[in-house]
Amino acid sequence: MQKISANYNKKVAVVGCKHTTKDLILGLRREGYLIDHCLTLDPDKGKEHKVAGFYDLRPFLKESGIPFTTAKTYSLKDIEDKQRLLDLELDMLLVAGWQRLIPDWWLEKLSVGAFGMHGSSKPLPHGRGRSPMNWSLIQNKNIFYTHLFQYKAGVDDGPIVGVQTFDITPFDTCLTLHFKNMISMTKLASENLPDLLTGKARLLPQNTEGATYYPKREAEDGLIFWEDKTFDIYNHIRAVTDPFPGAFTYLNNEPSKKIIIWEAIPFDTHLKWPKSSPGLILEVFFDGKFVVKTGDSTLLVTGYEGHTFTDQDVGLILSHLNLPRKKWENLPE
Repeated sequence: MQKISANYNKKVAVVGCKHTTKDLILGLRREGYLIDHCLTLDPDKGKEHKVAGFYDLRPFLKESGIPFTTAKTYSLKDIEDKQRLLDLELDMLLVAGWQRLIPDWWLEKLSVGAFGMHGSSKPLPHGRGRSPMNWSLIQNKNIFYTHLFQYKAGVDDGPIVGVQTFDITPFDTCLTLHFKNMISMTKLASENLPDLLTGKARLLPQNTEGATYYPKREAEDGLIFWEDKTFDIYNHIRAVTDPFPGAFTYLNNEPSKKIIIWEAIPFDTHLKWPKSSPGLILEVFFDGKFVVKTGDSTLLVTGYEGHTFTDQDVGLILSHLNLPRKKWENLPE
């Protein structure tokens, strides 16, 4: 890796297959750092593994003159992947947009180590695990602590290089939180790379007690329950909108009529529709936006797919098909 005129004589690769991966490379380049290599996936593998926010980096990497390796397996368990990556003789990895652990056989061969980001609404070891930004929106948190940390054999348990906090506003979505997180990683990485590459960095071990873990979320967890409060539904929608699979519901209790809701806002608490029940479509406007009754007020749906709503749909019902609500136990608070 190089920064402007400084040559650290270390080979550094970025690992990832999302838009955040590209943003990190561009951000580091603006800070004067040149990446030596990139490990990524091709679109077929991205689709196979349902990578939310997948981005085909190969055209960008070719245009930028950055050598890259396309993995055969997302887990890197293929013997060919292992040999190709070890042959690169890399010193350091910066991991952004790679939803798998870095295998021990690779970590052990890196002279500097592998580093990535993880955080939640409280400092680590709170909120290790999966989808912490999505969960923070669902839980209506207002701050996020994101850490640049070193990968070890466990889950998000490595020593910490640095921490950056940022706001979770009422207007954020999972996408805007990714933007904030990538800015944070670029800042933390650029500030700490010189000491990391020269062996001068002082890493802070995580506490060994009090660790909590967020569970993995699946696409089916986007199901909307209209009897919930408006702001709970709003938080749910913005937590799983693009680049994730989206929140969804069903029109007139028909499994074939799935509606994905990408964007909505709390509508009103004073306008009343007597005898209306949660999920009832109360109004449809000229542009297809529509108002739905919730458990305590109303929600305006402004972005969706699966049906074109008109005023003829007023009075229809949106439902969860009587599917059971998933129970999440021991969620970090």
